[in-house]
Amino acid sequence: MKVTGIIAEYNPFHKGHEYHLKETRRRLNSDYIVVVMSGNYVQRGAPTIIDKYSRAEMALKCGADLVLELPSCFSTASAEYFAFGGVSILDKLNVVDDLCFGTESLDNLNADDEPGKLTEKFNTIAELLINEPDYYKELLKEGLRSGMSTAAAISGAVERILGKEYAAIIDRSNNILAVEYIKALHEIKSTIKAEPVARMLSSHNDTRISESFSSATAIRNAIFNRYDMNALQNNLPDPVYDILMDRYLETFPVFRDDFSTMLGTRLVLAKDAEELNRYFGVSMDLANRFINLRNEFKGFNQFRELVNAKNMNKATVGRALMHITLGIKQADMDNIYNKESLKAVKVLGFRERAKPLLSEIKQKADIKLVTKLADYKPEEDGPDMIMQTTEADMLYRMVCMSKFNVDLKTPYEQEIIIIKEGE
Repeated sequence: MKVTGIIAEYNPFHKGHEYHLKETRRRLNSDYIVVVMSGNYVQRGAPTIIDKYSRAEMALKCGADLVLELPSCFSTASAEYFAFGGVSILDKLNVVDDLCFGTESLDNLNADDEPGKLTEKFNTIAELLINEPDYYKELLKEGLRSGMSTAAAISGAVERILGKEYAAIIDRSNNILAVEYIKALHEIKSTIKAEPVARMLSSHNDTRISESFSSATAIRNAIFNRYDMNALQNNLPDPVYDILMDRYLETFPVFRDDFSTMLGTRLVLAKDAEELNRYFGVSMDLANRFINLRNEFKGFNQFRELVNAKNMNKATVGRALMHITLGIKQADMDNIYNKESLKAVKVLGFRERAKPLLSEIKQKADIKLVTKLADYKPEEDGPDMIMQTTEADMLYRMVCMSKFNVDLKTPYEQEIIIIKEGE
């Protein structure tokens, strides 16, 4: 049994993702593909445009065999935490052979010998970031002192130590994640093998709608700007388009500003900057900015733009604000950031053909598969990621019910997605 893992957001699923799944299965001769997917919140510090069960259904109808949930504490975090959470879940299944991820912007990436060469470069960068030699630390501090963001300072240090070619690699979003995946594999001493696959045409942050292969960013922006949904059809696999049209203006789309009241309430009720500093990703400098500017708060996106921290990108600020909204604390992450803390993972859905895979996982895994939340018993010692994610899901449900005036199942009532053969 050959099992390949993928870590993804699918926000929303598009033809590039479909290509990735098909190319993964073809190149690696995979019997099964397991996807660890973000739930209702993503790394940019935003809610997903459509709920996690709809996105799991999209993935399963377009090539995935099993979809597991990446807990909200990891899915809303920086690349390092996001990668660590996803890799740790795949590793603890004890059945995954390879981790396949998309990569960007390198010439001749589809050549048969290219993935191995690329992985070597990713490994070189990962080893530098893991070992953090003194000369690297000095260059990093120098960059931060000059006002660079953390990402820019890392890129600058990599360029001065390894050269421009390596710095160019980590200037792209998916390549940064690739390096973090390999770092995580090294750190937890996993036997899973890293396998890069070229992205199809559109880059991760490309905002333009193309004729057939547009990025998730471009598709989200088009929906946000009330682009004609019918005009997006060529960019989406047929099952995905059908799901989006079926749920359009009923449970989708959801945006950051739909959470404005929740965030604004947290900011107004905060006693001081020290209280905000307790939330994950909120530095003391950022907490002070939030307190000083909170009386000008009009909405989530407006406030994110208003803060505009010099040495932080919008994603960093967005993540900090989302952690405040969801109540994710630094102390929780300090306890969670280790492989042993992952004791259970939520199953979002599977294909019927994957039953042999599920049986294999149940026999070999060091992590419990949760298929029915009502039967789940929370951890008694320390923060429970399943319950923390459930609380975040209740907020997402509340937003959808209010925005679209619909009744929705609670996380305890929601059934997992099972795709029969032929669907």
